[in-house]
Amino acid sequence: MEDCKQVAAKRRRQSTRLEHLGIPEEELLRQQQELFAKAREEQAQQDQQQWQMMQFAAQMATQNPGQDANAEEDEYL
Repeated sequence: MEDCKQVAAKRRRQSTRLEHLGIPEEELLRQQQELFAKAREEQAQQDQQQWQMMQFAAQMATQNPGQDANAEEDEYL
């Protein structure tokens, strides 16, 4: 029962802090959505770059199939 009271008091304090920021909830939501959109865009760019690098590596491997085997052998020497 005491834990429940502590959790409720903590929630009240947190909501009070949010209210005292002076930023409307709608503006906070807009900012949050903007940040999520930016993060998704950055992740998509990283994924695209990684895909391009994989495609390039695959293309190089098909153009020069013997070089990969030699490079692996050199690593073990």
